[in-house]
Amino acid sequence: MKLKRLSALALAGVITAGMALTGCGSLDPEATVATVNGTPISLGLANFAAQFTAVDYDTYYMSYFGQDMWSSDPSGNGVTMTESVKNNILDTLEEYYLLEQHMADYGVEITDEEVQEARAAAAQFIADNTDEAIKAMSATEDDITEFLRLNLIQSKMNDAIIADVDTNVPDEDCAQKTFSYVRVSKTASASSDADSEDAEEKTDEQKAAEAKEKAQKILDAALAGSQEDPLQAAADDNDANKSTCAYGTTDLNEDDNSTYLELEVLQAAEKLGEGEFEKTLIETDNYFYIIRMDSLFDQDATDRKRESIISDREEELYDKTVEGYKEAADWTINDKVWEPVNFDTIYTKAKTNTDSTSDTDANTEESADTNASAEE
Repeated sequence: MKLKRLSALALAGVITAGMALTGCGSLDPEATVATVNGTPISLGLANFAAQFTAVDYDTYYMSYFGQDMWSSDPSGNGVTMTESVKNNILDTLEEYYLLEQHMADYGVEITDEEVQEARAAAAQFIADNTDEAIKAMSATEDDITEFLRLNLIQSKMNDAIIADVDTNVPDEDCAQKTFSYVRVSKTASASSDADSEDAEEKTDEQKAAEAKEKAQKILDAALAGSQEDPLQAAADDNDANKSTCAYGTTDLNEDDNSTYLELEVLQAAEKLGEGEFEKTLIETDNYFYIIRMDSLFDQDATDRKRESIISDREEELYDKTVEGYKEAADWTINDKVWEPVNFDTIYTKAKTNTDSTSDTDANTEESADTNASAEE
């Protein structure tokens, strides 16, 4: 995951920090953690970027992974979450400094006024957070300003790099059809009381049979219905949900299917005329489907697909450009300097006066007891 790309205005906010287990100890913020083509990257900047990123991880992921989240290996590849985030932080800082070194290639500049705006936002960030949080994040006005300056460089360079991307995508390359569908799970009991003992005792075969019966009932009602949307009415009457799916010709290939619906469902839809129902149930490994073709050319979905194709082209060009910079770069990391950085301080986002949360404020509580109380 890359660093969040922020504007100066987006940085200011309110963060609190939960408990500090051991923290990073005494770090030398002036130490050089890495160099890229001779440009040094300070430990103070890298640690701030790492701790700033950790705020979102602590806020949004800890409830899923627990307080041992940072030592866990969620991907199962032998890399802890701490190692993964730290690796991504340095990769991103390398990217940003390389982009800075190529600004002249695209005529990109950062003005003194923009730097001053970043410095003002940095000062506000420090004012908005507790001393404990600022200390845990090793947040200095200079490092936060540099962090914002790099984000601005990345934003401007991204725009400059993708400016020449071909935005011409003919309709035939992005045309989308849209169909409505209702699907009934084979594994969920069709009983109105799915938690009853009878439901728990049903075999998979019995559940599948009930699902088929329910799906057939929906299909029959939809085919016989006279409402404006008979499929929606049939779904509502049978405790089911109607959804829509847009797809193009490439999605009909198994390797290129991006719709997350089974290929046989798309293939069945492809045979239908506009407004036509598939008059038999479509059965897959896990579901029964009822489908109706809504549009053989959905202009809105086609426009969204066109935008997606252009976005993919832009991302591909940007990534290719950055990868070229990295392949040619002289990049070194001082592992001894970087190794002590950890995420033992647990951050949480504080509520504002409007009961909403912002992107960046933090407190530290020094004991497990205090943290547990806060979590309750």
